[in-house]
Amino acid sequence: MTAEEQRALLAVALLAAFADGDKSEAEREEVKRIATALGGQAAGLNIPALMQDVLLKRLGLPEAVAALKPPEQRQLAYELAVCVCDADGAQTLAERQFLASLKAELGGTLD
Repeated sequence: MTAEEQRALLAVALLAAFADGDKSEAEREEVKRIATALGGQAAGLNIPALMQDVLLKRLGLPEAVAALKPPEQRQLAYELAVCVCDADGAQTLAERQFLASLKAELGGTLD
């Protein structure tokens, strides 16, 4: 997986964490776990800069998803987002709407 693809996956996870506007510690921990699994700083991910890009809306869902071409990566992005949204025990309406938007961006064939 390229650094750009890893960045895109982490961006999707961050977007999922911020989808409901709530600051959940469980979601933060899930994003950290995902970042570590993707290789974190060692993989060349500038996590603080990526977080800034997402929070300041310089990187949105369409841009993040565009870097993910293979169906397996698109499925992984969706599953990671679900994990983040579920981390605090329940999906809010905003999170369900985010997941629906993500699904549409990814091609709509994911479950």
